[in-house]
Amino acid sequence: MTTMKNRAILLALLSFGLLTTNAQQLPLYSNYFFTPFVYNPAMSGASGVTEATLVHRRMWANVQGSPETSALTLNGALNKKKIGYSIYAFNDRTDILSRFGVYGSYAYHLQLSDKNYLSFGLAAGYLNNTIDLSRVNVDNQIDPVLFVTPNSRGVFDLNFGMNLRIDKLQLGLAIPQIIGSPIQYTENYNGEVFYQLIRHYIGTAQYDLEISGDRMVLSPFIMVRTAQNVPFQFDLGAMFNMKKFGFAGLTYRSEYAVTANVGIHLNSELSIGYAHDFSINTYGSQLGASREFMLTYRFGDNAKNERLENEIKKIKDNNRKQDDKYKEMIDERLEEFRDEIKSEVERLKAAEQAAGQNGENNGGQQGGNNGGQQGGQQGGNNGSQQGGNNGGQQGGNNGGQQGGNNGGQQGGNNGGGQANYPVENQVSNVQPGQRGYYVVAGVYSSEANAVRMVTNLTGQGMQARFFRDSNNGFYYVYLLRFDAYGQASQAKNSGLNNSYSGELWIKIIE
Repeated sequence: MTTMKNRAILLALLSFGLLTTNAQQLPLYSNYFFTPFVYNPAMSGASGVTEATLVHRRMWANVQGSPETSALTLNGALNKKKIGYSIYAFNDRTDILSRFGVYGSYAYHLQLSDKNYLSFGLAAGYLNNTIDLSRVNVDNQIDPVLFVTPNSRGVFDLNFGMNLRIDKLQLGLAIPQIIGSPIQYTENYNGEVFYQLIRHYIGTAQYDLEISGDRMVLSPFIMVRTAQNVPFQFDLGAMFNMKKFGFAGLTYRSEYAVTANVGIHLNSELSIGYAHDFSINTYGSQLGASREFMLTYRFGDNAKNERLENEIKKIKDNNRKQDDKYKEMIDERLEEFRDEIKSEVERLKAAEQAAGQNGENNGGQQGGNNGGQQGGQQGGNNGSQQGGNNGGQQGGNNGGQQGGNNGGQQGGNNGGGQANYPVENQVSNVQPGQRGYYVVAGVYSSEANAVRMVTNLTGQGMQARFFRDSNNGFYYVYLLRFDAYGQASQAKNSGLNNSYSGELWIKIIE
Protein backbone atom coordinates (compact mmCIF):
# COMPACT_ATOMS: atom_id res chain seq x y z
CA MET A 1 0.00 0.00 0.00
CA THR A 2 1.51 3.35 -1.01
CA THR A 3 2.30 6.16 1.39
CA MET A 4 -0.32 8.40 -0.22
CA LYS A 5 -2.90 5.70 0.11
CA ASN A 6 -2.14 5.33 3.81
CA ARG A 7 -2.46 9.07 4.26
CA ALA A 8 -5.82 9.15 2.53
CA ILE A 9 -7.27 6.31 4.58
CA LEU A 10 -5.85 7.80 7.78
CA LEU A 11 -7.49 11.11 6.91
CA ALA A 12 -10.80 9.39 6.34
CA LEU A 13 -10.68 7.51 9.63
CA LEU A 14 -9.60 10.59 11.59
CA SER A 15 -12.32 12.65 10.00
CA PHE A 16 -14.94 10.11 10.97
CA GLY A 17 -13.43 9.76 14.42
CA LEU A 18 -14.07 13.44 15.13
CA LEU A 19 -17.79 12.67 15.04
CA THR A 20 -18.14 11.34 18.56
CA THR A 21 -14.69 11.68 20.12
CA ASN A 22 -12.33 8.77 20.74
CA ALA A 23 -13.32 7.14 17.41
CA GLN A 24 -16.81 5.94 18.28
CA GLN A 25 -18.81 5.42 15.07
CA LEU A 26 -22.38 6.15 16.15
CA PRO A 27 -23.94 9.56 15.51
CA LEU A 28 -23.98 11.71 18.63
CA TYR A 29 -27.23 13.39 19.76
CA SER A 30 -27.98 15.77 22.62
CA ASN A 31 -31.75 15.25 22.71
CA TYR A 32 -31.64 11.43 22.79
CA PHE A 33 -33.58 11.53 26.09
CA PHE A 34 -36.73 11.94 23.95
CA THR A 35 -35.67 9.41 21.28
CA PRO A 36 -33.97 6.63 23.29
CA PHE A 37 -34.86 4.01 20.67
CA VAL A 38 -32.17 5.36 18.28
CA TYR A 39 -29.61 3.72 20.59
CA ASN A 40 -31.72 1.00 22.22
CA PRO A 41 -34.44 -0.67 20.08
CA ALA A 42 -36.06 -2.09 23.25
CA MET A 43 -37.33 1.45 23.98
CA SER A 44 -39.48 1.46 20.84
CA GLY A 45 -43.09 2.19 21.75
CA ALA A 46 -42.26 2.59 25.44
CA SER A 47 -44.11 5.91 25.70
CA GLY A 48 -47.28 4.39 24.19
CA VAL A 49 -47.76 7.45 21.94
CA THR A 50 -47.27 7.52 18.17
CA GLU A 51 -44.91 10.37 17.34
CA ALA A 52 -42.54 11.59 14.63
CA THR A 53 -39.32 13.50 15.41
CA LEU A 54 -36.97 15.49 13.19
CA VAL A 55 -33.45 16.25 14.45
CA HIS A 56 -30.66 18.32 12.93
CA ARG A 57 -27.24 18.70 14.56
CA ARG A 58 -24.13 20.68 13.66
CA MET A 59 -20.90 20.28 15.63
CA TRP A 60 -17.94 22.67 15.78
CA ALA A 61 -19.29 25.41 13.55
CA ASN A 62 -15.83 27.01 13.08
CA VAL A 63 -14.34 23.87 11.53
CA GLN A 64 -14.75 23.22 7.81
CA GLY A 65 -16.15 19.74 7.19
CA SER A 66 -17.19 19.29 10.84
CA PRO A 67 -19.80 16.61 11.68
CA GLU A 68 -23.37 17.37 10.59
CA THR A 69 -26.25 14.96 11.21
CA SER A 70 -29.92 14.90 10.24
CA ALA A 71 -32.34 12.24 11.45
CA LEU A 72 -36.03 11.38 11.12
CA THR A 73 -37.81 8.94 13.44
CA LEU A 74 -41.27 7.42 13.79
CA ASN A 75 -42.18 5.65 17.03
CA GLY A 76 -45.35 3.97 18.30
CA ALA A 77 -46.98 1.04 20.08
CA LEU A 78 -49.50 -1.69 19.25
CA ASN A 79 -51.59 -4.29 21.07
CA LYS A 80 -52.12 -2.28 24.26
CA LYS A 81 -48.43 -1.28 24.46
CA LYS A 82 -47.21 -4.88 24.41
CA ILE A 83 -45.49 -4.34 21.05
CA GLY A 84 -43.41 -1.32 20.11
CA TYR A 85 -42.04 -0.26 16.74
CA SER A 86 -39.83 2.51 15.38
CA ILE A 87 -38.27 3.63 12.12
CA TYR A 88 -35.01 5.54 12.26
CA ALA A 89 -33.29 7.11 9.26
CA PHE A 90 -30.24 9.37 9.38
CA ASN A 91 -27.66 11.04 7.18
CA ASP A 92 -24.32 11.82 8.77
CA ARG A 93 -21.47 13.67 7.06
CA THR A 94 -17.96 14.42 8.32
CA ASP A 95 -15.66 15.96 5.73
CA ILE A 96 -14.97 13.28 3.09
CA LEU A 97 -16.96 10.58 4.94
CA SER A 98 -20.74 10.32 4.82
CA ARG A 99 -23.12 7.67 6.02
CA PHE A 100 -26.76 7.02 5.40
CA GLY A 101 -28.69 4.50 7.47
CA VAL A 102 -32.26 3.35 7.89
CA TYR A 103 -33.42 0.93 10.61
CA GLY A 104 -36.69 -0.68 11.54
CA SER A 105 -37.08 -1.75 15.19
CA TYR A 106 -39.37 -4.21 16.94
CA ALA A 107 -39.79 -4.36 20.72
CA TYR A 108 -41.78 -6.63 22.98
CA HIS A 109 -42.78 -5.32 26.41
CA LEU A 110 -43.37 -8.13 28.90
CA GLN A 111 -45.44 -7.00 31.90
CA LEU A 112 -44.03 -8.60 35.05
CA SER A 113 -46.47 -6.89 37.43
CA ASP A 114 -48.58 -3.74 37.63
CA LYS A 115 -45.62 -1.34 37.23
CA ASN A 116 -42.75 -3.60 36.20
CA TYR A 117 -41.79 -4.41 32.60
CA LEU A 118 -39.02 -6.28 30.82
CA SER A 119 -38.49 -5.21 27.19
CA PHE A 120 -36.50 -6.75 24.35
CA GLY A 121 -35.78 -5.06 21.04
CA LEU A 122 -34.12 -5.80 17.72
CA ALA A 123 -33.36 -3.32 14.92
CA ALA A 124 -32.43 -4.38 11.41
CA GLY A 125 -31.22 -1.91 8.85
CA TYR A 126 -29.15 -0.92 5.88
CA LEU A 127 -26.04 1.21 6.32
CA ASN A 128 -24.37 2.91 3.35
CA ASN A 129 -20.87 4.35 3.75
CA THR A 130 -19.34 6.75 1.21
CA ILE A 131 -15.80 8.15 0.88
CA ASP A 132 -15.53 11.26 -1.35
CA LEU A 133 -11.86 11.07 -2.30
CA SER A 134 -12.30 13.85 -4.87
CA ARG A 135 -12.23 16.31 -1.98
CA VAL A 136 -8.78 15.15 -0.80
CA ASN A 137 -6.00 17.67 -1.48
CA VAL A 138 -2.78 15.84 -2.38
CA ASP A 139 0.36 16.61 -4.31
CA ASN A 140 -0.02 13.68 -6.68
CA GLN A 141 -3.39 14.10 -8.37
CA ILE A 142 -3.03 10.80 -10.23
CA ASP A 143 -2.45 8.62 -7.15
CA PRO A 144 -4.46 5.39 -7.74
CA VAL A 145 -6.07 5.61 -4.31
CA LEU A 146 -7.97 8.70 -5.49
CA PHE A 147 -9.75 6.65 -8.14
CA VAL A 148 -11.45 4.08 -5.92
CA THR A 149 -14.51 2.67 -7.67
CA PRO A 150 -17.08 2.34 -6.44
CA ASN A 151 -16.64 4.82 -3.59
CA SER A 152 -19.92 3.88 -1.90
CA ARG A 153 -20.76 0.58 -0.21
CA GLY A 154 -23.67 -0.70 1.86
CA VAL A 155 -24.03 -3.48 4.41
CA PHE A 156 -26.76 -5.10 6.46
CA ASP A 157 -26.65 -4.19 10.16
CA LEU A 158 -28.32 -5.35 13.41
CA ASN A 159 -28.80 -3.62 16.76
CA PHE A 160 -29.96 -5.41 19.92
CA GLY A 161 -31.30 -3.97 23.18
CA MET A 162 -33.11 -4.75 26.40
CA ASN A 163 -34.64 -2.60 29.12
CA LEU A 164 -35.93 -3.38 32.62
CA ARG A 165 -38.44 -1.02 34.22
CA ILE A 166 -39.06 -1.42 37.96
CA ASP A 167 -41.74 1.12 38.87
CA LYS A 168 -39.94 4.43 38.22
CA LEU A 169 -36.43 2.99 37.66
CA GLN A 170 -35.18 1.97 34.22
CA LEU A 171 -32.04 -0.04 33.40
CA GLY A 172 -31.04 -0.55 29.77
CA LEU A 173 -28.38 -2.33 27.73
CA ALA A 174 -27.86 -1.96 23.96
CA ILE A 175 -25.38 -3.41 21.46
CA PRO A 176 -25.40 -1.40 18.20
CA GLN A 177 -23.58 -2.73 15.12
CA ILE A 178 -23.60 -6.17 16.70
CA ILE A 179 -22.42 -7.88 13.50
CA GLY A 180 -19.38 -5.64 13.04
CA SER A 181 -19.33 -5.99 9.25
CA PRO A 182 -16.41 -4.74 7.13
CA ILE A 183 -17.15 -2.41 4.20
CA GLN A 184 -14.79 -3.11 1.30
CA TYR A 185 -14.64 -0.54 -1.48
CA THR A 186 -12.10 -1.88 -3.99
CA GLU A 187 -9.07 -4.05 -4.43
CA ASN A 188 -6.28 -3.28 -6.88
CA TYR A 189 -2.56 -3.81 -7.34
CA ASN A 190 -1.81 -1.37 -4.55
CA GLY A 191 -3.99 -3.18 -1.99
CA GLU A 192 -7.55 -2.78 -0.75
CA VAL A 193 -9.58 0.07 0.70
CA PHE A 194 -12.09 -0.91 3.38
CA TYR A 195 -13.89 0.43 6.44
CA GLN A 196 -14.61 -1.72 9.50
CA LEU A 197 -17.81 -1.33 11.57
CA ILE A 198 -17.13 -1.99 15.23
CA ARG A 199 -19.49 -3.28 17.87
CA HIS A 200 -20.61 -0.78 20.52
CA TYR A 201 -21.97 -1.24 24.05
CA ILE A 202 -24.32 1.23 25.71
CA GLY A 203 -25.65 1.05 29.25
CA THR A 204 -28.30 3.40 30.67
CA ALA A 205 -30.03 4.05 33.98
CA GLN A 206 -32.88 6.49 34.63
CA TYR A 207 -35.18 7.28 37.55
CA ASP A 208 -38.43 9.24 37.05
CA LEU A 209 -39.32 11.29 40.11
CA GLU A 210 -42.92 12.52 39.82
CA ILE A 211 -43.70 15.97 41.17
CA SER A 212 -47.27 17.21 41.63
CA GLY A 213 -48.74 13.94 40.44
CA ASP A 214 -47.28 13.08 37.06
CA ARG A 215 -47.65 16.55 35.54
CA MET A 216 -43.98 17.29 36.24
CA VAL A 217 -41.23 14.68 36.17
CA LEU A 218 -37.57 15.05 37.17
CA SER A 219 -35.44 12.32 35.59
CA PRO A 220 -31.79 11.89 36.61
CA PHE A 221 -29.99 9.60 34.15
CA ILE A 222 -26.62 8.20 33.14
CA MET A 223 -25.40 6.71 29.87
CA VAL A 224 -22.14 4.78 29.49
CA ARG A 225 -20.74 4.15 25.99
CA THR A 226 -17.81 2.08 24.84
CA ALA A 227 -16.63 0.11 21.82
CA GLN A 228 -14.00 -2.42 20.93
CA ASN A 229 -10.57 -1.04 21.81
CA VAL A 230 -12.11 2.32 22.78
CA PRO A 231 -12.18 3.72 26.35
CA PHE A 232 -15.64 4.22 27.81
CA GLN A 233 -17.38 7.58 27.88
CA PHE A 234 -20.33 8.61 30.01
CA ASP A 235 -23.12 11.17 30.14
CA LEU A 236 -24.45 12.24 33.52
CA GLY A 237 -27.43 14.56 33.70
CA ALA A 238 -31.06 15.26 34.55
CA MET A 239 -34.14 16.30 32.59
CA PHE A 240 -37.07 18.22 34.08
CA ASN A 241 -40.19 17.77 31.96
CA MET A 242 -43.26 19.93 32.60
CA LYS A 243 -45.79 18.15 30.41
CA LYS A 244 -48.00 21.18 29.88
CA PHE A 245 -45.26 23.72 29.24
CA GLY A 246 -41.85 22.39 28.25
CA PHE A 247 -38.61 20.85 29.45
CA ALA A 248 -35.12 21.79 30.59
CA GLY A 249 -32.06 19.66 31.19
CA LEU A 250 -28.35 19.67 31.88
CA THR A 251 -25.81 16.96 31.00
CA TYR A 252 -22.09 16.48 31.58
CA ARG A 253 -20.30 14.54 28.82
CA SER A 254 -16.94 13.18 29.82
CA GLU A 255 -13.95 14.76 28.05
CA TYR A 256 -16.23 16.66 25.70
CA ALA A 257 -18.82 19.18 26.88
CA VAL A 258 -21.60 20.32 29.16
CA THR A 259 -24.92 20.28 27.32
CA ALA A 260 -27.96 22.44 28.10
CA ASN A 261 -31.38 21.38 26.81
CA VAL A 262 -34.50 23.50 26.63
CA GLY A 263 -37.84 22.95 24.90
CA ILE A 264 -41.43 24.14 24.65
CA HIS A 265 -44.62 22.11 24.28
CA LEU A 266 -46.56 24.35 21.91
CA ASN A 267 -49.63 22.18 22.46
CA SER A 268 -50.45 18.60 23.29
CA GLU A 269 -49.20 17.48 19.86
CA LEU A 270 -46.25 19.68 18.91
CA SER A 271 -42.95 20.30 20.73
CA ILE A 272 -39.70 21.99 19.76
CA GLY A 273 -36.32 21.61 21.47
CA TYR A 274 -32.84 23.06 21.37
CA ALA A 275 -29.55 21.78 22.78
CA HIS A 276 -26.26 23.64 23.09
CA ASP A 277 -22.92 21.97 23.84
CA PHE A 278 -20.42 24.04 25.82
CA SER A 279 -17.09 22.45 24.97
CA ILE A 280 -14.71 21.77 27.88
CA ASN A 281 -11.72 20.37 25.97
CA THR A 282 -8.51 22.18 25.12
CA TYR A 283 -9.63 23.35 21.69
CA GLY A 284 -13.19 24.23 22.59
CA SER A 285 -12.91 27.95 21.85
CA GLN A 286 -11.35 27.30 18.42
CA LEU A 287 -13.82 24.61 17.38
CA GLY A 288 -16.90 26.79 17.81
CA ALA A 289 -20.43 26.04 18.99
CA SER A 290 -22.29 22.77 18.67
CA ARG A 291 -26.07 23.03 18.31
CA GLU A 292 -28.99 20.66 17.87
CA PHE A 293 -32.63 21.33 16.96
CA MET A 294 -35.54 18.95 17.49
CA LEU A 295 -39.16 19.02 16.31
CA THR A 296 -41.67 16.40 17.56
CA TYR A 297 -45.24 15.83 16.43
CA ARG A 298 -47.56 13.46 18.31
CA PHE A 299 -50.37 11.92 16.30
CA GLY A 300 -53.73 12.36 18.00
CA ASP A 301 -54.42 14.33 21.14
CA ASN A 302 -51.74 13.32 23.59
CA ALA A 303 -53.55 15.17 26.38
CA LYS A 304 -56.55 12.88 25.88
CA ASN A 305 -54.27 9.87 25.99
CA GLU A 306 -52.70 11.13 29.20
CA ARG A 307 -56.10 11.82 30.74
CA LEU A 308 -57.25 8.34 29.82
CA GLU A 309 -54.07 6.84 31.27
CA ASN A 310 -54.55 8.90 34.43
CA GLU A 311 -58.15 7.70 34.77
CA ILE A 312 -57.02 4.09 34.32
CA LYS A 313 -54.29 4.67 36.88
CA LYS A 314 -56.82 6.13 39.35
CA ILE A 315 -59.15 3.17 38.83
CA LYS A 316 -56.29 0.74 39.44
CA ASP A 317 -55.25 2.66 42.57
CA ASN A 318 -58.83 2.67 43.88
CA ASN A 319 -59.18 -1.04 43.17
CA ARG A 320 -55.91 -1.68 44.97
CA LYS A 321 -57.09 0.37 47.95
CA GLN A 322 -60.41 -1.49 47.98
CA ASP A 323 -58.57 -4.81 47.84
CA ASP A 324 -56.38 -3.72 50.75
CA LYS A 325 -59.48 -2.59 52.67
CA TYR A 326 -61.31 -5.87 52.04
CA LYS A 327 -58.23 -7.85 52.97
CA GLU A 328 -57.90 -5.90 56.21
CA MET A 329 -61.62 -6.42 56.97
CA ILE A 330 -61.37 -10.15 56.23
CA ASP A 331 -58.30 -10.42 58.45
CA GLU A 332 -60.21 -8.70 61.26
CA ARG A 333 -63.20 -11.03 60.78
CA LEU A 334 -60.94 -14.07 60.79
CA GLU A 335 -59.28 -12.86 63.97
CA GLU A 336 -62.68 -12.36 65.59
CA PHE A 337 -63.79 -15.79 64.38
CA ARG A 338 -60.66 -17.40 65.83
CA ASP A 339 -61.36 -15.71 69.16
CA GLU A 340 -64.98 -16.87 69.08
CA ILE A 341 -63.97 -20.45 68.28
CA LYS A 342 -61.41 -20.39 71.08
CA SER A 343 -64.00 -19.09 73.55
CA GLU A 344 -66.58 -21.63 72.36
CA VAL A 345 -64.13 -24.51 72.75
CA GLU A 346 -63.24 -23.38 76.27
CA ARG A 347 -66.94 -22.99 77.13
CA LEU A 348 -67.77 -26.43 75.73
CA LYS A 349 -65.02 -28.03 77.76
CA ALA A 350 -66.28 -26.33 80.91
CA ALA A 351 -69.88 -27.31 80.11
CA GLU A 352 -68.90 -30.93 79.51
CA GLN A 353 -67.05 -31.08 82.80
CA ALA A 354 -70.01 -29.49 84.60
CA ALA A 355 -72.46 -31.86 82.90
CA GLY A 356 -70.39 -34.86 83.96
CA GLN A 357 -70.31 -33.70 87.56
CA ASN A 358 -74.04 -32.91 87.60
CA GLY A 359 -74.83 -36.30 86.09
CA GLU A 360 -72.91 -38.08 88.79
CA ASN A 361 -74.41 -35.99 91.59
CA ASN A 362 -78.03 -35.95 90.45
CA GLY A 363 -78.61 -39.48 89.32
CA GLY A 364 -79.34 -41.35 86.19
CA GLN A 365 -82.06 -41.18 83.71
CA GLN A 366 -84.65 -43.05 85.92
CA GLY A 367 -84.94 -40.70 88.82
CA GLY A 368 -83.69 -37.91 91.00
CA ASN A 369 -84.09 -36.88 94.54
CA ASN A 370 -87.43 -35.19 93.95
CA GLY A 371 -88.96 -37.75 91.64
CA GLY A 372 -88.49 -38.27 87.93
CA GLN A 373 -91.04 -39.12 85.41
CA GLN A 374 -90.75 -42.85 85.99
CA GLY A 375 -90.83 -42.39 89.72
CA GLY A 376 -94.09 -40.51 89.39
CA GLN A 377 -95.50 -43.26 87.19
CA GLN A 378 -94.44 -46.14 89.47
CA GLY A 379 -95.39 -44.42 92.60
CA GLY A 380 -93.38 -43.52 95.57
CA ASN A 381 -93.32 -41.50 98.61
CA ASN A 382 -93.28 -38.22 96.74
CA GLY A 383 -95.69 -38.77 93.93
CA SER A 384 -97.50 -41.80 92.56
CA GLN A 385 -98.93 -41.85 89.13
CA GLN A 386 -102.53 -41.95 90.42
CA GLY A 387 -102.07 -39.54 93.20
CA GLY A 388 -100.65 -39.42 96.64
CA ASN A 389 -99.80 -37.15 99.41
CA ASN A 390 -96.89 -35.55 97.57
CA GLY A 391 -98.20 -35.45 94.04
CA GLY A 392 -99.91 -37.98 91.81
CA GLN A 393 -100.17 -37.79 88.14
CA GLN A 394 -102.91 -35.14 88.36
CA GLY A 395 -101.30 -33.24 91.13
CA GLY A 396 -99.59 -33.56 94.44
CA ASN A 397 -97.46 -31.60 96.71
CA ASN A 398 -94.08 -32.61 95.28
CA GLY A 399 -94.87 -33.30 91.66
CA GLY A 400 -96.87 -35.99 89.95
CA GLN A 401 -96.61 -36.42 86.27
CA GLN A 402 -98.87 -33.44 85.53
CA GLY A 403 -97.80 -31.25 88.33
CA GLY A 404 -96.48 -31.16 91.83
CA ASN A 405 -94.36 -28.98 93.96
CA ASN A 406 -91.06 -30.59 92.99
CA GLY A 407 -91.61 -31.21 89.33
CA GLY A 408 -93.80 -33.54 87.37
CA GLN A 409 -93.10 -33.79 83.73
CA GLN A 410 -95.16 -30.74 82.76
CA GLY A 411 -95.05 -28.60 85.83
CA GLY A 412 -93.89 -27.97 89.30
CA ASN A 413 -91.49 -25.48 90.69
CA ASN A 414 -88.75 -26.39 88.19
CA GLY A 415 -90.83 -26.94 85.07
CA GLY A 416 -93.82 -24.74 85.25
CA GLY A 417 -92.24 -22.03 83.10
CA GLN A 418 -91.44 -24.42 80.28
CA ALA A 419 -94.91 -26.01 80.48
CA ASN A 420 -96.58 -22.63 80.02
CA TYR A 421 -95.51 -22.47 76.35
CA PRO A 422 -97.84 -23.84 73.64
CA VAL A 423 -97.84 -27.57 72.98
CA GLU A 424 -96.36 -27.18 69.50
CA ASN A 425 -93.25 -25.59 71.04
CA GLN A 426 -92.65 -28.44 73.48
CA VAL A 427 -89.82 -30.85 72.72
CA SER A 428 -92.19 -33.83 72.78
CA ASN A 429 -93.91 -32.39 69.70
CA VAL A 430 -90.74 -31.38 67.81
CA GLN A 431 -88.95 -33.57 65.31
CA PRO A 432 -85.23 -33.13 66.17
CA GLY A 433 -83.44 -31.03 63.56
CA GLN A 434 -86.53 -29.69 61.78
CA ARG A 435 -86.51 -26.08 60.58
CA GLY A 436 -87.01 -23.39 63.19
CA TYR A 437 -85.47 -21.48 66.10
CA TYR A 438 -84.32 -23.64 69.01
CA VAL A 439 -83.78 -22.48 72.58
CA VAL A 440 -80.57 -24.39 73.36
CA ALA A 441 -79.15 -25.19 76.79
CA GLY A 442 -76.00 -27.05 75.73
CA VAL A 443 -73.70 -27.83 72.79
CA TYR A 444 -71.39 -30.84 72.79
CA SER A 445 -68.94 -32.51 70.47
CA SER A 446 -69.73 -35.87 72.13
CA GLU A 447 -73.13 -37.57 71.92
CA ALA A 448 -72.58 -39.15 75.36
CA ASN A 449 -72.29 -35.72 76.93
CA ALA A 450 -75.47 -34.57 75.22
CA VAL A 451 -77.31 -37.66 76.54
CA ARG A 452 -75.96 -36.94 80.00
CA MET A 453 -77.30 -33.38 79.99
CA VAL A 454 -80.73 -34.49 78.75
CA THR A 455 -80.84 -37.02 81.58
CA ASN A 456 -79.83 -34.35 84.06
CA LEU A 457 -82.50 -31.90 82.86
CA THR A 458 -85.15 -34.62 82.86
CA GLY A 459 -84.22 -35.43 86.42
CA GLN A 460 -84.90 -31.78 87.26
CA GLY A 461 -88.38 -31.96 85.77
CA MET A 462 -87.44 -30.29 82.42
CA GLN A 463 -88.29 -31.57 78.98
CA ALA A 464 -85.14 -31.79 76.86
CA ARG A 465 -83.97 -33.52 73.70
CA PHE A 466 -80.98 -33.19 71.39
CA PHE A 467 -80.12 -33.34 67.69
CA ARG A 468 -76.90 -33.39 65.66
CA ASP A 469 -76.10 -30.58 63.20
CA SER A 470 -74.59 -32.27 60.13
CA ASN A 471 -72.87 -29.01 59.10
CA ASN A 472 -70.52 -28.86 62.08
CA GLY A 473 -71.00 -32.24 63.78
CA PHE A 474 -72.04 -30.76 67.17
CA TYR A 475 -74.90 -32.05 69.35
CA TYR A 476 -77.45 -29.44 70.52
CA VAL A 477 -79.58 -29.97 73.65
CA TYR A 478 -82.80 -27.92 73.27
CA LEU A 479 -85.74 -27.06 75.51
CA LEU A 480 -88.18 -25.37 73.13
CA ARG A 481 -88.59 -24.69 69.37
CA PHE A 482 -90.34 -21.75 67.70
CA ASP A 483 -91.25 -20.76 64.16
CA ALA A 484 -90.30 -17.10 64.74
CA TYR A 485 -87.00 -15.72 65.97
CA GLY A 486 -88.70 -13.12 68.14
CA GLN A 487 -90.58 -15.77 70.13
CA ALA A 488 -87.40 -17.79 70.65
CA SER A 489 -85.51 -14.66 71.69
CA GLN A 490 -88.20 -13.75 74.27
CA ALA A 491 -88.11 -17.24 75.76
CA LYS A 492 -84.31 -17.17 75.93
CA ASN A 493 -84.10 -13.71 77.49
CA SER A 494 -86.78 -14.55 80.12
CA GLY A 495 -85.04 -17.77 81.11
CA LEU A 496 -88.18 -19.69 80.13
CA ASN A 497 -90.27 -17.40 82.36
CA ASN A 498 -87.64 -17.53 85.10
CA SER A 499 -87.83 -21.32 85.34
CA TYR A 500 -84.27 -21.94 84.04
CA SER A 501 -81.22 -20.25 85.51
CA GLY A 502 -78.58 -21.67 83.18
CA GLU A 503 -77.13 -20.10 80.02
CA LEU A 504 -79.35 -20.22 76.94
CA TRP A 505 -78.90 -19.24 73.30
CA ILE A 506 -80.67 -19.67 69.97
CA LYS A 507 -79.77 -22.19 67.26
CA ILE A 508 -81.19 -21.53 63.81
CA ILE A 509 -81.96 -24.44 61.48
CA GLU A 510 -82.91 -23.42 57.95
